[in-house]
Amino acid sequence: MADLGKKYCVNCLADVTNLRLRCTDCPDIELCPECFSAGAEIGNHRRWHGYQQVDGGRFSLWGPEAEGGWTSREEQSLLDAIEQYGFGNWEDMAAHVGASRTPQEVMEHYVTMYIHGNLGKACIPDNIPNRVTDHTCPSGGPLSPSLTTPLPPLDISLAEQQQLGYMPLRDDYEIEYDQDAEKLISGLSVNYDDEDVEIEMKRAHVDMYVRKLRERQRRKNIARDYNLVPSFLGRDKKDKEKEKPGVLGVCGMGGGVGGVGASGGLAIGSSSTTTAGSGAVPSTPKRKITKEEKEQRVRLRGLCQFMAHREFEDFFENMHKERVLRAKVRELQRYRRNGITRLDDSAEYEAARHKREKRKENKSVVTSKRGSGGGSGLGSGVGLGGGGGGGASGGLGVGGGIKEEGKDGEFAAIENLTGFELLSDREKVLCNSLNLSPARYLTVKTIIIKDHLQKRQGIPAKSRLPSYLDKVLKKRILTFLTESGWISRDAS
Repeated sequence: MADLGKKYCVNCLADVTNLRLRCTDCPDIELCPECFSAGAEIGNHRRWHGYQQVDGGRFSLWGPEAEGGWTSREEQSLLDAIEQYGFGNWEDMAAHVGASRTPQEVMEHYVTMYIHGNLGKACIPDNIPNRVTDHTCPSGGPLSPSLTTPLPPLDISLAEQQQLGYMPLRDDYEIEYDQDAEKLISGLSVNYDDEDVEIEMKRAHVDMYVRKLRERQRRKNIARDYNLVPSFLGRDKKDKEKEKPGVLGVCGMGGGVGGVGASGGLAIGSSSTTTAGSGAVPSTPKRKITKEEKEQRVRLRGLCQFMAHREFEDFFENMHKERVLRAKVRELQRYRRNGITRLDDSAEYEAARHKREKRKENKSVVTSKRGSGGGSGLGSGVGLGGGGGGGASGGLGVGGGIKEEGKDGEFAAIENLTGFELLSDREKVLCNSLNLSPARYLTVKTIIIKDHLQKRQGIPAKSRLPSYLDKVLKKRILTFLTESGWISRDAS
């Protein structure tokens, strides 16, 4: 707008040539910004009237003390440029503002006034909500460093590297899973005259190749997680002698970690269901693994390709805890059947039972010492000789023979059965000699003791013994319970 002379505010008579507010309802009413802000009213003019901004484009938005002397027109051009070219394109923005401003001046003015200045402090919050998903975060995103960063090379000797065909700097093998996967893309080329069908076909080939690479890397990760390479090299043999393995090798995986390739390399993956050697993955379990659990690990080792090593260990650890809890529940149920309803009473019951068994064991030791010269035993029932022969016709040797038999570990037939941990040493010997499962023995023992207590209280009791208990087994168990002090001799 061309200047037609100086203009003055009708209220304070200040010079408003560069910037003034003109009333659209009252003619010849022009105010300075200060009077307009104060709501000045003159004659028929009221502050709620409409206004029109009139300026020559030469006033400064930040006051005369602002550096650079940026005019309002330059400020508007700067805001238009930042919206058009985006933050950071200072050269294009400087050309848009005008030849009088350099890219460095444009950057410093925008950062100083609109970001770090009062306007930026008032408009930009301290904590900006994240409206964009950060794909480079370490939480497993598509561009996560944990996925793109290669694993450290295997700590193996040069001879072992040659045996496996392993290249430590590339973390690759000479024979990889799906060795011919690269043929899918080796002959691909993008031409400008390709049709849409050809382009989509080439994209499909690339997608298949990427899937094969992901599967190859997955198999490598499994081999690392379950420590299969040292197992294949036989490094775990010394560890097996010192500590028992906790997890068997990952075997039976479809196209799992392969065996030795044609050039002596360990093929991580193959097209058939092969295994990474037959060795077991060494670990340091805190408890003894039973034979039953080992067999169960062999049956479930196919889950290793879907579970991490730590998850696989936790799975069996939780199963062991479940078995312990079930045994504890059965023990509490046994207490309840014997009339014990409080834990304090159960402690007294177990202490008394232990004393009875200890007393009977000491008595048997004394008796075995007395009869050690003859070495003879009873014809049937319980043989009390610990020296020469024990029982003449298959009787149960009690006393010193019990400890020796327990030490020799001759309970292999029943040690993995339910209820074995609830038996005393003498009861284990009895069940082993009678070829009777611990659960059945505990059932018979509970019924006999309960009937005995009812008879002592004068309550008539019916014989409720199971059908699998014949007369010989019943007599042997009654004799054992009598000798152990569970029931009186007249009741048996």
